[in-house]
Amino acid sequence: MRVLVSAFQCGPGMGSEPGNGWYWPTALADSGHEVTVLTRHEYRERILAEGRTDIDFHFVDPPPRLVNAPAGASVYDLYRRWQDSIYEHEKALGPKYDVTHHVAWGSLHLGSRLWRLPAPLVYGPIGGGQTAPGNYWRYFGRRWPLELARNVTVGPVLQLNGRARETLRNAAVILATNTATEAACRRMGATDVRYFLAEGLPSGWLGEPRQRPTGVPTVLWVGRMLHRKAPVLAVEAFAELRRSMPAKLVMAGDGPLLEQVRATVERLGLSADVELMGKVPWSTVNQLCESASVFLFSSLRDSSGSQFLEAMGKGLPAVALDLHGIGDVKVGIAAEKVELTQRPAELPVHIADALRTILTGDDWEVRSAAGVKWAAQHVWPAKAAAATQIYEEITSRR
Repeated sequence: MRVLVSAFQCGPGMGSEPGNGWYWPTALADSGHEVTVLTRHEYRERILAEGRTDIDFHFVDPPPRLVNAPAGASVYDLYRRWQDSIYEHEKALGPKYDVTHHVAWGSLHLGSRLWRLPAPLVYGPIGGGQTAPGNYWRYFGRRWPLELARNVTVGPVLQLNGRARETLRNAAVILATNTATEAACRRMGATDVRYFLAEGLPSGWLGEPRQRPTGVPTVLWVGRMLHRKAPVLAVEAFAELRRSMPAKLVMAGDGPLLEQVRATVERLGLSADVELMGKVPWSTVNQLCESASVFLFSSLRDSSGSQFLEAMGKGLPAVALDLHGIGDVKVGIAAEKVELTQRPAELPVHIADALRTILTGDDWEVRSAAGVKWAAQHVWPAKAAAATQIYEEITSRR
């Protein structure tokens, strides 16, 4: 089947949105489709170095703006103008594809003009319908007013978003990565919305079920140190764990909260037990997952979580908040999910209890096996096969 893939970010060897933008077209091509990719020149060198001559990459950039976009909105302005440019690019080429699939960015709010092309559009997987819990505002600090403003855009104001409304109503299928986003799509008038985990794993990432690591247990946290990912909450939970048992906390990632996290570590007297690694390559994340004792996912707002899936793929049991995309996934005993407490000050104790349950229980190996089994359902070949079934269904409708 001839598939046109739209990927604003498309980065070989990268994680998050750039990684998804790369793995979708390569997995589709590996499964036998004739794939064309729309992306930007920023990724040209990385992409060409991979030598994927079986995929037709079109590098399209929008014309420069004559007036600078408002501060903080420049990347979204670039994205909207890029969407306009790729639509004009493809419209000029005429009908060429059986299906169009927009994979990055996976956003409820930003839309895609490619539904106007003759080929039916698969939009997503997308997130963005989830909102941060209001009583946890202190973890967002001065950014809480911005978070409140974002929450408004998911409510009734979303109906005023013309790009999102047109995309959701005209796409053949919407793939939503959590139930909150699915509900928002239906409120906007989308008729065919299906749950679909956004993240995937290369088949080579999958490990084997493991034996419990020996020595002092290591809690692993991986991600950008952003307010919504609540790294300070992770440190507070670890401090509660250390009250009852020896343990180490390894945090991999950088971001605007790094210094605040460092200060929290020092204030709680944890400097000897916490390692702040900063930004690390994906290969290092692989090694960290293989040596850690438990993974901690503390996000207060997330579509789902690539790091959570990566940990599962390495047979690393996890503790996560029972919230948004992670709340929707069915991983069984592989993870302990912690419900939010009405009083935020009580949550670190509950997270510490969940960490202790995994670290001291006699079922660590069973949890490890369950994680690998679940993650195996979300390797990229499996995701491409699921997408192929959708393609066949929507083209047969026409």
